[in-house]
Amino acid sequence: MPSPRTLAIVDPYDAGTMLPAAFARYGVSSVMVGSTPDIPGEETVSFDPAEFHRLLFWRDDIDATVAALREDGVDSVIAGSERGVILADRLAEGLGAPGNGTALSPARRDKFLMIEQLRCHGVRGPRQLQSDTLDAILSWSEAGGHWPIVLKPRCSKGADGVRLCASREAVVRAFRDIHGRVDRLGFHNDTVLAQEYLRGREYVVDTVSRDGRHRLAGLWVYGKPAPDYDTLGLLATKELLATDGPLANRLFDFAKRVLDALGIRHGAGHCEIIVDDVGPALVEIGARLHGGPPAHLMSRAVSGDSQLDMLVRSCVAPSDFLAEEPIPTVRAGGATMVLLRDGGLKGTIERLPSAWSVVWNGREGGSLPAVAGLATLIHADRADLEADLEIATGRLSCDLLTSRDAVAAIVPAWRSLLYRSRCNRAFGSPARYLAALDAQTGGVEPLVVSAFRDGVLAGIFPLVRDKERSMARFATPLSDYNDVVVAVGDLAAARCLMAFARGRFPNLDLACVRADADCALAEGRPPFLTDRKFLCPFADLSDGFDDWLASRSPRFRERLGQAERRAAAQGLRAARLEPRDFGTQDLSALFLEMQDERFGARSLFMRDPIAAAFVTRGLPRLFRDGDVLLFGLRAEERLVGLNICVLGAAGLGYWNAGFRSAVAAFSPGTLMIHAALREACVQGFSELDFLRGEEEYKMKWCSGAREIGRLS
Repeated sequence: MPSPRTLAIVDPYDAGTMLPAAFARYGVSSVMVGSTPDIPGEETVSFDPAEFHRLLFWRDDIDATVAALREDGVDSVIAGSERGVILADRLAEGLGAPGNGTALSPARRDKFLMIEQLRCHGVRGPRQLQSDTLDAILSWSEAGGHWPIVLKPRCSKGADGVRLCASREAVVRAFRDIHGRVDRLGFHNDTVLAQEYLRGREYVVDTVSRDGRHRLAGLWVYGKPAPDYDTLGLLATKELLATDGPLANRLFDFAKRVLDALGIRHGAGHCEIIVDDVGPALVEIGARLHGGPPAHLMSRAVSGDSQLDMLVRSCVAPSDFLAEEPIPTVRAGGATMVLLRDGGLKGTIERLPSAWSVVWNGREGGSLPAVAGLATLIHADRADLEADLEIATGRLSCDLLTSRDAVAAIVPAWRSLLYRSRCNRAFGSPARYLAALDAQTGGVEPLVVSAFRDGVLAGIFPLVRDKERSMARFATPLSDYNDVVVAVGDLAAARCLMAFARGRFPNLDLACVRADADCALAEGRPPFLTDRKFLCPFADLSDGFDDWLASRSPRFRERLGQAERRAAAQGLRAARLEPRDFGTQDLSALFLEMQDERFGARSLFMRDPIAAAFVTRGLPRLFRDGDVLLFGLRAEERLVGLNICVLGAAGLGYWNAGFRSAVAAFSPGTLMIHAALREACVQGFSELDFLRGEEEYKMKWCSGAREIGRLS
């Protein structure tokens, strides 16, 4: 059969708006036929009359419309949306063009007739009743034990009027909502359809048929909110699945039986199928393209093909179309459409690594409708896609804490999360954050982004607003490894925090970040660390103390032994300290005194009152909480040296030290580092981290180094 020169598209709305351009690529022009006297208001947004050779609107005269189409050389007719299914059948039959005939047209639109027709052919669907009386529906439900039941209009589309009823009261309410009303497509609901509620996973099988031969064009699975009275028909997600494999084969075999039973020999089909413990059952079918343009654009993006493109080829080159090999729709990772219902996600969704397309509904400055927008998420890595889905579907949400009291209120939950994270416990602790905040009174304000999953704290991004520099940053420059606080492996929570912060704080300064930090990995691209880079050397203890010591130079081992013997001869010993070792002594004051004796004016804590205030406020609490380990040097019972180590997920970090000037000649730093290193080995840690700086004394202990810097 030669390719049509001019084709009629009946009600080219929804996905049908893409058809004129798709046919034009093959040199085929399109005539628009409207099944209503004008374009329905809800369709005007996407409809473009300039794409059509001619516009014809229905005037209740089939012969006149067929004659007008003949004048234009039309020799093929297809339905462009659900509205146009029945009229497309009539026009194709009137023209003698390929079509599905009119005998079963009502069953392809009326959901009651549809299921009854399937039952005649042994194809499973829900048990059902249609009636214009409430009593008949209540009696049917109670006599058959059909609880809950689904009430819906017979000829509408989508979730329009679909209600899940678990009680007589709900049935009464739903019946009154539906009966006697006009549905979204203009049909009067003179009866109400009641159906058995099928519990199972809902799939969508897209097909294209030509001359009674069917091709699988797409396979989808719906994600839905918890079913309730008014949520049963709502969608949360539509995920595109592979069109090869056992599941696709099983569902396509079922869909072919549906198509044959309903006489669909030509064109697009769209089967919604529930799979429960019994097997597949049809919910309904549309003898038309699937949904709107986004579904077909997404399919093209991941496979290079779509149901719409297949439909066009079936019309312009049917023999070639039938000879085509099927193309697996999804090869790796995944592709999902998400119906956005939270306008507060604006600015966050767009920053997700999988965000291929994001469209928001409603007018600029106006209120958003119930479906606030649509996001198309595509990613080659399944883990990335699933993390983004948690955010886009609203399972994860963020809040911004901007007062000290609000931050203090979540300290217990913050600490609980910290123990389940990869964070350095000292650098990520709420005690450190609050100490940094208090030490900078007047200069910074709290900006703590908190992420919640199902109402439970899932992430913390401990930022402050630096008022002098007009930026958001980590709380203190005295932290060597800054990061978000999330449970190990919780990519979604980390990504939610980062996307929220990136979207709201244009001047976001993220300094002292490791390339393997959760905040860096969350952004879905190779971490890029810019200026203000530092190396952090570390001693590798993964094989134990003896192997580490054997890896050091003979000269280092000799000097370490000499230092230990000289100290012992003077009654000096280094060991880990416990809070009880300090009695009534002021830990912070003691450390600052030793810093002064060791460095004098060269000490950061002597030069910078904010740094001194930070230690004063934070060190005792960090020590009591166990986030900081202290190693002391004692002369008899007197404490003459302090070494502060921060507790990391995989090791200890040597943060700072001080000692009395009287013991400077006995290598107090070496003794306390050695004590910390031995303790790290005892606790099974894999490293002693010397943190920022490549000082010569550090490098003698170390076998590796990592880089930190500003996250771009």
